[in-house]
Amino acid sequence: MKEYHHLLPLATGYFGVSSALYDFEGLVVVYGPAGGAWHINVEDEPRWYRGPATVVGAGLLEMDVILGNDDKFINNIVETAKGLNRRFVALSGTPISEIIGTDLKGFARTIESRTDMPVFMVPTAGSEPYPEGASKALLALADKFMDPDAPKHPKGINVLGAIHLSTGKESHLDPLFETIASTGFEPVGVLSAPVPGQADSLEGVRQAPGAAMNAVVSTSGLKLAERMYADYGIPFVAGMPVGLAGREAYMALLQGEKDFSPAKPVQSAPYEHVLVVGEPTLGYGLKYCLNHDFGISQVNVISVTPSDPLFRGNEGNIGLLAERGKADRDTDDEGEISKLMNDPSVDLVIADPCYRALLSGSAKFVPLPHIAMSARIHWDMDYEYSMDKGHAYLASQLLGNTSAS
Repeated sequence: MKEYHHLLPLATGYFGVSSALYDFEGLVVVYGPAGGAWHINVEDEPRWYRGPATVVGAGLLEMDVILGNDDKFINNIVETAKGLNRRFVALSGTPISEIIGTDLKGFARTIESRTDMPVFMVPTAGSEPYPEGASKALLALADKFMDPDAPKHPKGINVLGAIHLSTGKESHLDPLFETIASTGFEPVGVLSAPVPGQADSLEGVRQAPGAAMNAVVSTSGLKLAERMYADYGIPFVAGMPVGLAGREAYMALLQGEKDFSPAKPVQSAPYEHVLVVGEPTLGYGLKYCLNHDFGISQVNVISVTPSDPLFRGNEGNIGLLAERGKADRDTDDEGEISKLMNDPSVDLVIADPCYRALLSGSAKFVPLPHIAMSARIHWDMDYEYSMDKGHAYLASQLLGNTSAS
């Protein structure tokens, strides 16, 4: 059994659902006990303070579960959805709905007929990793709103998987959008957030099938990318470009150059063995940057959520900013991560600041928040990872160079 003494368990499935759907003006209902959504809004959803709550709990009491007061639940959701003037309702499962066999699909049909608004169910159990919950939510959103006959955009691109639990503040992705624009592409849909400057948050979802390319920036977006390749023939690039080398490789992939060779490092960091702990897409982007921008050859990635989706090799994936090493592994076990961090050969650790509590050795620690771990605690921390800004942040930490660009 896993034991947690210094850390909390990572966010789970319905947290991923709320993260994926938060910015689309819908109502996410977590089918759980009274107060079930409070910890999402207060702790894990820093965007909550912008306006009315997007995530609410079913407010189930013990007798509701025992007696099956379905009418009470449905009536509450109908009144809440109408009162908040939401554009859709998404029902997300929890361990309670899984154990007692709640018919959330039936609830969705009933609520849809009584509200005249789109309603869908996301089949989460509450025990799966948060990227799986987000992935299921994005697929459900696509099924409900994507227009198969959307007009074609020959230079259009969708960004998939940009959920705040993995990527943090939207501003961290600004360098990514700037680089995409420099290659001639224009964002069509950003599934997990509105397209920058787009008035209608769901319009990008409707128009997404007309794009020419998908950019997957976390594992949460991979299943949707695979689905869109199967249904619409849209290829995708998977990876989070970090640093100067990451930017150049990413631009090459977007432009169809699969055999791109990165330039030799122009800086050499005084570290020999680096451990990167966190979300795998960003983790392997950091590995690529440390290898090719800073000349560090031994970089091990510890993925705290499953990394296998990145390496499935399915059709449609035209490029990957990742290379799995023999010493890379998937684990969220606190004891195992602590042991790896304190290996005498490790002289640099890059991870969410919460993991600093596990470090007892002499390795340098570089903080890089993972919102699924530390929630709002480090939301406003001054850090970057994407493209040039990511290189500058890492250079300031590894080389003490505050003017790096």
